[in-house]
Amino acid sequence: MKIDYPSIKKTILLIIKTLSIYAILSVFLYVYLGLIDPNGSISSPFLAKYSLIDLLLNGLIYPVKFILTLFGYDVVSNGRNVSIAHERGILIFHGCLGLDIMKAYVALILGYPARKKIVFLLIGLGFIHLLNISRMLLILVSIKVNPDIVTQSHDVLNIIGYVCILLLYFFYINNYQKDI
Repeated sequence: MKIDYPSIKKTILLIIKTLSIYAILSVFLYVYLGLIDPNGSISSPFLAKYSLIDLLLNGLIYPVKFILTLFGYDVVSNGRNVSIAHERGILIFHGCLGLDIMKAYVALILGYPARKKIVFLLIGLGFIHLLNISRMLLILVSIKVNPDIVTQSHDVLNIIGYVCILLLYFFYINNYQKDI
């Protein structure tokens, strides 16, 4: 059996490049979160006022409220809390915003040698956001319908989201890879 060293080298470089991009994005996010924290030792009132985290949070809460209201639910929200009236609700933490999966997706797309990166970044990030809105809608409805399955529905919906992202990534690499 002959070992294809150039192919192994390309694969190792791809992994290193992707992990490096992910690490850089992680450090950037960590620093950014520190800068928008008003209790941090170094904070930026400007960044806190125009926080991308708050923009993303509101970009989840408002569509969820709008859609549930369209379906006749009375929705209550206060900051990071969202609930259907007279039911338990959800508290949206940073981890619930989809930032980690977005970082991973961006690292995968930027790390892979392919065409149409910007288009697929925008499509993928928009898709992740829509998946997150759908996930929150379904979790809130599951609280209303059967509160005993909330934890399971949360986990199952996360797994479905990860599978969808991987399928989108595989579609990307199968259809847009450069001739390398």
